[in-house]
Amino acid sequence: MNQYASMIRKLKTAPVMEQLSRLYGNRDGMLVEQTARYISLLKRHEETFNSGDGPVFLISAPGRTEIGGNHTDHNRGKVLAAAVNLDTVSAVSARKDMAVHLHSDGYPALVLDLSELTPQPAEKGTTAALIRGVAERMQQLGYKIGGFDAVVTSNVSSGSGLSSSAAFEVLTCAILDKLYNGWSIDYKLRAQISQYAENVHFGKPSGLLDQLTSAVGGAIFADFSDPKKPRIEKIHTAGLLPVGMTLCVTDTRGSHSELTGEFAAIRHEMESVAVCLGGKVLGQVKEQEFWKALPRLRRACGDRAVLRAVHYFEENARALAQRNALVSGDFNAFLQLILESGHASFALCQNVYCSTDVRHQGLSVALALSQTLLEGQGGAWRMQGGGFAGTIQAFVPGMLTAKYHDAIEKVFGAGSCYLLRLREQGALRVI
Repeated sequence: MNQYASMIRKLKTAPVMEQLSRLYGNRDGMLVEQTARYISLLKRHEETFNSGDGPVFLISAPGRTEIGGNHTDHNRGKVLAAAVNLDTVSAVSARKDMAVHLHSDGYPALVLDLSELTPQPAEKGTTAALIRGVAERMQQLGYKIGGFDAVVTSNVSSGSGLSSSAAFEVLTCAILDKLYNGWSIDYKLRAQISQYAENVHFGKPSGLLDQLTSAVGGAIFADFSDPKKPRIEKIHTAGLLPVGMTLCVTDTRGSHSELTGEFAAIRHEMESVAVCLGGKVLGQVKEQEFWKALPRLRRACGDRAVLRAVHYFEENARALAQRNALVSGDFNAFLQLILESGHASFALCQNVYCSTDVRHQGLSVALALSQTLLEGQGGAWRMQGGGFAGTIQAFVPGMLTAKYHDAIEKVFGAGSCYLLRLREQGALRVI
């Protein structure tokens, strides 16, 4: 029996079934669906690469949902996020050279050579940039790298607001760690390596939140006061949401492709305020000094930058309050904070829609519809992620889940509303 047949048999054993249930939940049909997904992945790897020289591994990295701390991480603030039961999965084997051969669902086959690791301008914004960036940073830190053959599938859709790029970066780091370093890199460093790839090679100035959540799993509260040594608290997901409460994330299907400048402007404007107050980022600035200098800051930085700084200070405190509410089991207080965060995105951070394209406001429409459906019913809703397009998040009581789901998909299309559960595990080897 070859290793592919052996792994397919193992997928059907009780221990692996239990592992799949932990990763994906216990809804009807889940085990059949996920087992078929993994079997398909293995068969595609066999058909494409027929690896006979070395072992094939199945590795998974989850998507994430931001819960609190919208646009605080990049200015050394506090954040709250959680891994979800959507993931990017690879069947992968090592090569004897430095080539990467990647076959990913919905994309052309990709081949690149890791003998050259410097950023390639032509690769900016591409999958190749992420792979090369992860490999370069690992080598800089003294880790071994090498080529690999991979087949990848993902239900963390690009543009879904569940951080498909971070899941792929963390997956790539986990692959190189497993194949060449004996699974020796801790989750914080995996996240930092992945962030380097996105910042330096891909060209997106993201913070560390997305990568950290995918690498760690569970719900995490993170304080980035020292970005090289962030303080991380993992909050276990068991019992975190009340029985019957559903986390719904709606993809309004707006494109992020032309919005990198809008995302970067938020960070730049926050940092411009910090510079005027003697810091590099707002995490180095005392809030009381900000309010004292408000007239001068308005003249020097402009009102939008000032308002975004107000958002940072408020959202930073709110993330801590959300953490405290969850840990103490006060879910009603947590929901109120979710609503406050959503209002702040509109009024202060101003990242719910793009001011240069006011005809397209998918997030605004989704939030208005959510308010109509959930206000006074024990739920909460907010924008999540970078903003301007993408997704909103809602906590929906079980009795309203079907109604909410159907109403949202009537407006934004079939498959736009994800009904999610939280995932305790970060990036891991499934078999």
